Amino acid sequence: MNDKLNELLNKYWEGNSSLEEERLMRKLLLQEEGREQEKSFFLGLDKLSKASAKAITPAPKSLDPWKNWLRYAAALAILFISSWVAYNSYQSYQERKAYEEVMQAFMLIQDNFQKGTAQIEAMEDLKYLNTTHEMFNIDDPEY
Repeated sequence: MNDKLNELLNKYWEGNSSLEEERLMRKLLLQEEGREQEKSFFLGLDKLSKASAKAITPAPKSLDPWKNWLRYAAALAILFISSWVAYNSYQSYQERKAYEEVMQAFMLIQDNFQKGTAQIEAMEDLKYLNTTHEMFNIDDPEY
């Protein structure tokens, strides 16, 4: 009986057993002691086959038009809010960028102004060259 059961199990695992052989194998497994793994496997298969035999019917859908309109309204609201947030963020980015450009222009003007001031300070020494004309009140020399 043990050899017959081993032969039927080998056929089953290879996929070559018929339905009659599978029934006989299950019957022999229930009669024989030991082989707890095979017994639990086939008992689990029996439970699954009985459980799957029950028909599962889906719940009927309610056709409430307000729910659909609420979904569309929510999607539209999300779209508007996200575009408003994106626009505000873009505006603040543009303002920041314009501020930085103006500050760079001011820095350039300041640098050039300092260069010009430095050149004027160098010319301060030359202003005393005209002092003799002022002392003697000479506007135009006449030759």
